[in-house]
Amino acid sequence: MMTINKNNQHFLRALFSTLLLFSLFNNAVSATERGLDKIVAIVNDDVVMFSEIKPIILRMKQSGQAKGNDQSLVKEVLDKIILDKIQLQHAKRVGITIKETTLDRAMNTIAAQNKLSLAQLKIALRNEGLNYNQFRNNLRHKLTIDALQKSQRGSSQQKITESQIDDLIRAESLNLSKNTEYLLVDIFLPAANGISVEQFNKTLIKAQQLRIKLVGQSTDRKIRFIKQFGASKQNLGWKKSQELSPAFIRALSLLGVGELTDVVRDARGFHILKLLEQRGGSRKMSQLAKVRHILIPNSEPQAREKAIQLRKQILAGGNFAALARTHSADTGSAQKGGDLGIMDPGSFVPPFAKAVTSLALNTVSQPIKTRFGWHLIEVLERKTSDNTREALKQQAQEILTKKELSNNTKSWLQGLRDQAYIEYRL
Repeated sequence: MMTINKNNQHFLRALFSTLLLFSLFNNAVSATERGLDKIVAIVNDDVVMFSEIKPIILRMKQSGQAKGNDQSLVKEVLDKIILDKIQLQHAKRVGITIKETTLDRAMNTIAAQNKLSLAQLKIALRNEGLNYNQFRNNLRHKLTIDALQKSQRGSSQQKITESQIDDLIRAESLNLSKNTEYLLVDIFLPAANGISVEQFNKTLIKAQQLRIKLVGQSTDRKIRFIKQFGASKQNLGWKKSQELSPAFIRALSLLGVGELTDVVRDARGFHILKLLEQRGGSRKMSQLAKVRHILIPNSEPQAREKAIQLRKQILAGGNFAALARTHSADTGSAQKGGDLGIMDPGSFVPPFAKAVTSLALNTVSQPIKTRFGWHLIEVLERKTSDNTREALKQQAQEILTKKELSNNTKSWLQGLRDQAYIEYRL
């Protein structure tokens, strides 16, 4: 007799419990049971029988998933079955079907995840008291609903705006800035609580105008503008995130070193913060390199030997840029003397990237072989780049996209349900 280990047994039971929610149990109900059965809901031109609900409830109780009393549990399961029926009916109307080959692959994947052959999976299911054909049919229903929802998401997905991303980052700024320290300068215009609305607005406009004046100015001009607008400047030194107000943290959350915040309001007045330096927290740093190269393609006879000769010319005082313009097969960079600009080494193919990260500055490499040919590489500059903001924006983009897709799906499902004829007979 085929047996399965406890982990596989748990997986199969959990999967089957999930699949039960995607299908009908009519075929599994005997004629005798049908006589004792009853309709608990009508869904368009279909019905839900009590025999469909009962096995799901029993398995939920056995697995510890059941919450609340029996009445609420019956309602929960019934509503889930109704929604699945509505989706399956809609999928049929729009012509979504699951091919047998697709279903075969899915069954084989389930078997492989349990380290079983398909024949062994059939035996294992039977030993668990589960019907293989019904299991396969349940899977078909689940795949059908997944395909339906995927097609709906594809047709309704909208672009997430930059302002939405920035708003989410600011909303999460207290968590994002945890354990971060900031070296700050505070440019301050007083406007204490209790002043008139007119005076408040005048001071706000003045602060906004001052910020515009400060951007891109020399130190002397900045000092003159600060005095002209009646503001003061104070070096705050290093401040831990927990020492700063939430308003300050929100303003700093998207700021780069050397940049000014927007005007920030607190009980004392209006602030324009300049970030001089930042340390700690979850920073995403990357090493960038300014690189130039000469490429001799594999298609050229004796490509490596030609690269060696060019290197000798450069070491003897030849002009790298001039030789790149004449000989490099990378026409895009050849026009710029072989210059590739400042790049993340990870963006290059592995042999090229390895050379870029290991070469001493202003040293021409030995010929480096890649799938494109033979390269002479020179690293002119290296610098550290703070990619934290871009990483946060990417993270926010993913969160917002998932949230939007979830909201769209919920609205779409509610619309399907609203259009359906449903009659409860509990």
